[in-house]
Amino acid sequence: MKLLSGQPFFTGARIRLILRRVVLPFFIVYSILAISTTVRDMNIQSNQYAAVLLSDHALTKYDYWASPSAFFGSYITWTYYFNNKDMKVKWFLRAKSTDLKRVIRDVNCQTIVLVGHGSLNTWKATDMVVSNLEVEEMMSGIPKKKGEWLQLTCGEEDFSPVRMGELVMEKEHVFTYGKAATTYMFIADAIFSFKYLKKQGFSFNRG
Repeated sequence: MKLLSGQPFFTGARIRLILRRVVLPFFIVYSILAISTTVRDMNIQSNQYAAVLLSDHALTKYDYWASPSAFFGSYITWTYYFNNKDMKVKWFLRAKSTDLKRVIRDVNCQTIVLVGHGSLNTWKATDMVVSNLEVEEMMSGIPKKKGEWLQLTCGEEDFSPVRMGELVMEKEHVFTYGKAATTYMFIADAIFSFKYLKKQGFSFNRG
């Protein structure tokens, strides 16, 4: 990138200035907020928790950067959101199908967040594609949960009008995108705690 004068914009001095004036203050503020968020989460007395499953199945079959990036972008706001509902938060980076089975069968887990590729009927965990069929087996003998199913994947229907979350929660507590999801939609929901997702979910439930 060059200026109109033909001189390069990203000179060594300018890069150092950006790091000192922008990047460093941002990380200092983020670290302080993250520490206070962690302390608040640890002080929640309830045994109930929200499980956040972040898959590494992103642009390619397996992307090591996907779940850490999603965690970094959503940790403070999502933890605050669930703590306000008197729930701790458990994070699963590089989440696998076995992690989903574990939280579904855990009676203390009342809310589930899925992040990655998928559809209304599937979620691409790090190790395999989980569909309605697998979730039905995971739910065998387990009562439906009382929290929320927040699925941040694409929202097209694959093979069933029944959303995967409806097998785990009541329909009115299931929130999915109503179309193909984009990175911008995830960023918006990471910053504003699922507001766009819930708007889509309410429209789906009313329909």
